[in-house]
Amino acid sequence: MELFAFEVRERRFAVDLDLDLRLQRLLIDGAVMSVKPMDDGTGIHRAEDERLGEFELRFALSPHAARYELDFKNAETLQGEVELNEQAKALLVDMTPNAQPAPNKASGFVLVGIALKLFKSFKVIKVALLGASVAVYSVMFTVEFALALVAVLMFHEYGHVRAMKKFGIPTKGFYLIPFMGGIAIGDRARTQWESLYIAMMGPVYGLIMTVAFYLAYLITHSHFCGLVAAISAFLNLVNLFPILPLDGGQVVKALVFSRRNRIAFMALLVSSALCLYGAWALGFYFLCFFIVIGVVDIIANWSVPVAEDLVPLKTYGIWFSLLWYLGVAVAFILIIVLLVEAQVPGAEIVTKVLSS
Repeated sequence: MELFAFEVRERRFAVDLDLDLRLQRLLIDGAVMSVKPMDDGTGIHRAEDERLGEFELRFALSPHAARYELDFKNAETLQGEVELNEQAKALLVDMTPNAQPAPNKASGFVLVGIALKLFKSFKVIKVALLGASVAVYSVMFTVEFALALVAVLMFHEYGHVRAMKKFGIPTKGFYLIPFMGGIAIGDRARTQWESLYIAMMGPVYGLIMTVAFYLAYLITHSHFCGLVAAISAFLNLVNLFPILPLDGGQVVKALVFSRRNRIAFMALLVSSALCLYGAWALGFYFLCFFIVIGVVDIIANWSVPVAEDLVPLKTYGIWFSLLWYLGVAVAFILIIVLLVEAQVPGAEIVTKVLSS
């Protein structure tokens, strides 16, 4: 159900509600640009459009109208007010029976100030976790190695964030967590392709960084550059293992769920069980916890009716994604082999871990 709509630069902006899924969506010319829970009280959508660039829509609802501000990256800000349709007015009356009179402009955007304060607090948390990660890895290794490791993790997670923004999915960025790596936080994808693409872009950005440091090693013969390339290749390759919640597990899940093949589903469960046994035998108990959570996620999502699940990949999309996934993994393996053959100090640790 559409709440309100307006036109800017010959594009039609609309905010609607999916009452069944309890979602609030921002659409431009009918294309979904941003999705968030219906009970989200911030009234803010951030997205990026090929023609309009990055922008932020803020709005406040009164019983009869919607006030909005549209901020573009180039600092241009547009304001306006549109009347709600009769269906939207009735819905707002039902949802807020004791609604107050329409707020003035100052109070209408008070939520924006709260959101900005929360955003600043999120930044503080990010910086604190970043400092904690550097400190922990510095104690375990060296300061130089810790900085390189954190850079590898940040570039990997940045790939996920950029992919979310590409599809207009709201994201709070990424956080580094000591001993766990990093995590990119955003709303749920709408299609299996979006889910797979977001998962793959972390390793793809990791591959870009790996190749950059490998080329720097070839030019400068710096052992440090070679070691960073080896560590980057190793961490991103591990992330491609077909285990949830790793990126590889997300990719395989998207492929399997796009066809709902029971044999593939059982194979995914069996492989997860084998990985759980291997992690337990090696003493990686923390990883065991995440594998169990991943299995629960697989089983829970399999029971969701196809009509309510993410839009599946088509046949050509499945084959393209599978080749993409395998190609990136092979690229990491090739770089690791080249670094080991070049006898870069420390690179042999990677092959020892993989062989074990």
